[in-house]
Amino acid sequence: MRRIFFHLDMDAFFSAIEQLSNPSLKGKPVIVCGDPRRRSVVSTASYEARKYGLKSGMPIGEARRLCPHGIYITGNPKKYVYTSVQILNTLREFTSLVEPFSVDEAFLEFHDLAFDESPRIANAIKQKIRRRFALSCSIGVGPNKIVAKMASEIEKPDGLTIIKDGQFLDYFGGKEVRTLWGVGEKTTEKLNSLGIRTVRDLAQFPEKTLTTIFGEYGTYLKMTANGVDESPLVPYFEGIEPKSIGHEYTLSSDTSDRRFLVSTLLRLSEQVGRRMRKDGYVCDTVTVKIRYKDFKTLTRQHKQDKCIERDDMIFERARKLFLANYNGDEIRLLGVSASGLIKKDSYRIDPMFSIDRRKDVFVQVADSIKDRFGEESIKRGGSFRI
Repeated sequence: MRRIFFHLDMDAFFSAIEQLSNPSLKGKPVIVCGDPRRRSVVSTASYEARKYGLKSGMPIGEARRLCPHGIYITGNPKKYVYTSVQILNTLREFTSLVEPFSVDEAFLEFHDLAFDESPRIANAIKQKIRRRFALSCSIGVGPNKIVAKMASEIEKPDGLTIIKDGQFLDYFGGKEVRTLWGVGEKTTEKLNSLGIRTVRDLAQFPEKTLTTIFGEYGTYLKMTANGVDESPLVPYFEGIEPKSIGHEYTLSSDTSDRRFLVSTLLRLSEQVGRRMRKDGYVCDTVTVKIRYKDFKTLTRQHKQDKCIERDDMIFERARKLFLANYNGDEIRLLGVSASGLIKKDSYRIDPMFSIDRRKDVFVQVADSIKDRFGEESIKRGGSFRI
């Protein structure tokens, strides 16, 4: 059975919606971010703003230097998610196999469709989205998800790129290895140190050497460089379990105050634990994210045999990870996340982890108070070790 994948990427989605909501913003450099009066980063920049070098993830301070006349808007996630769901429902008119990849991206799968027929369907999708939502999108078509995803990035905005079987290296072979989906800065540095500069270099590199250095990830790198991907599409209406639950916080000012930083970790751990309990999960892995004032970012995680859900247990692991890896420099952002999620009703928590029943009861009572009176209605007191 032949399978063809589409990857749909909405063009400057957040800023495009803001321009639709306020026609006076049409044609102007619009930057969607957190609170523009405080420290935040660019979520989406309109194409008018991108001409000045703005891009997602850029600090607002840097964005203002590059584009001082830009219009900076606090994002409205509810509005974006509502539109995203409507677009997903529209895509299901073309195939029942639709998987959201993010709020502004989705994969579609078609069976027994010839590549020569894909332009007609892709253009029909683009026209329907433009007609219903007055928004544009770019679409990549390929024999698997990775090829389709990378194809959608070639021609933007309002683009359509089709890469058939065996053509991946024709498009990407000469490009830098960092252009591959899933290859970050650190991996790029390590690959470069091996003499691997381009995608074709990686495609031809011995897999045995890659797995010796990177483990199983080495096989992924080799496959990706050759445009090979065996991952299935998971339709969103079947339900997609989250891979992690996390919270992060950009501090109002850079600081190296350990007590303040650890107290921030406590609040983040409470938020993560509460979300896990509301969604019915336990976790076996806790991760801490540290971003220093120079934007160097460090992530460290701890995995254990037994699953947990309580705030104090999440915090204790986060605290230890932080103190073991913090170098004393001023920090800009902290994050805590839980992964290795398992539905609580399918996992029996070991009695060893519930010795103090009073703490379990406290968590339940605190959750019920917050459900009724809001997140700030009760806060944890007491001291903690640093």
